[in-house]
Amino acid sequence: MDFEIYEAPLFRGCDRRVVDEVLALSPSRMSIYKKGDFIAMQHSVCRSLYILCKGSVCLQMSSEEGREFTLDTLAAPDVLASAFIFGTENILPVSIIANTDCHFLVISKECVSLLVERDKKVLHNFLTILSDHSLFLSRKLEQFALQTLSSRLIGYLRNNHAVQNLQETAFILGVTRPSLSRTVSQLVRQGIIRKSEKGYILS
Repeated sequence: MDFEIYEAPLFRGCDRRVVDEVLALSPSRMSIYKKGDFIAMQHSVCRSLYILCKGSVCLQMSSEEGREFTLDTLAAPDVLASAFIFGTENILPVSIIANTDCHFLVISKECVSLLVERDKKVLHNFLTILSDHSLFLSRKLEQFALQTLSSRLIGYLRNNHAVQNLQETAFILGVTRPSLSRTVSQLVRQGIIRKSEKGYILS
């Protein structure tokens, strides 16, 4: 078993002997994906937990009209699909796409059940992951349901420091490029942001 999996939030501080025994007895596998590969498709049934051991992925949502939105970008070590594997309707609301070459440990639902039963630390870690993911989703909902595009752009700049590519940033914020361009121009006129060598930054 590669050491990298014990760097994942699910296994931190766990009893490695117990985890090794469960993983040896229950369905699990190491999977490798190339940059651009779809690891899981939006609306597919979630039967496994994905532990990202190497690389980074993006979580994307798309509408019937073809609009796409990047919900988040995650880098190793991290855990994916924790909020959906035990759901009554265990359907993935996002597509998981490899940003780079990625290595995953894919663990079945039954295996996760055994792990949390056998090791209290794994159970604690799993509940923490669920809570953190729920908090992230609630903040995203607040950001997109209650904030204006101007507020969302300012928040993006605070976290990312600069906007270098308007098309890419519009995709991340889930808006059209013309809408973002109008907002950028408005904020520049107001003196809230300015153009620099790095792109648009907060003044």
